[in-house]
Amino acid sequence: MSFRFEELILKLKYKKMKFTASRLSEGNKLFPTEIYLEPTGITIKTPGLFSGESKHFDYNLIALVEIDTPLIGFSTIRIFTGGSQFSANGFSKAEVNQMKKAIEAGKTATNASSPAAAGTQKSVADELKKMKELLDAGVINQQEFEKQKAKILNS
Repeated sequence: MSFRFEELILKLKYKKMKFTASRLSEGNKLFPTEIYLEPTGITIKTPGLFSGESKHFDYNLIALVEIDTPLIGFSTIRIFTGGSQFSANGFSKAEVNQMKKAIEAGKTATNASSPAAAGTQKSVADELKKMKELLDAGVINQQEFEKQKAKILNS
C-alpha cells in the first residue's frame, strides 16, 4: 500500500478542528460547549463558572456516533464509548455532519494504523472508499484525493 494513514493523522494534527455550540441553544447560554477533533481523538469541553469539564475520547474507543438534526432548531451529537454516552447540543446540521464524518475518518485511520490491521490486505475498493470518507470529512482536499486515487489504482 503506497499511501499511509499516518500521513493523514499528521495532516489532521495541523488542521485541528474546533466547533463551538451556539449560545442561543439550551444549556449553552453563558458557557457554550466546545468540541475539538484532534489526531488521536475528540475532546469535549464544557466550561463552567468556577470549573469546567473536559473529556477526551480516543477514536479507537468510540463505538458509535449518532446525530439528531431536527427540521427546526439546533442539532445534537451523541458519542457512545464502552458503556458511556456523551451528548452535546447547539450545533448546526452541517457542523454535526462534518463532526460525524471526521470522527469516522479518524476511527478508520486509527484502525488502519493499528498493528492488528497492518498485516491485512485491503482491496482497491476499500482504499478508495476510505479516501472518499477522508475527502468528505475535510481531512484531505480534492487534489490530494485525486493524487492518492491515482496511486491506489496504479498499485
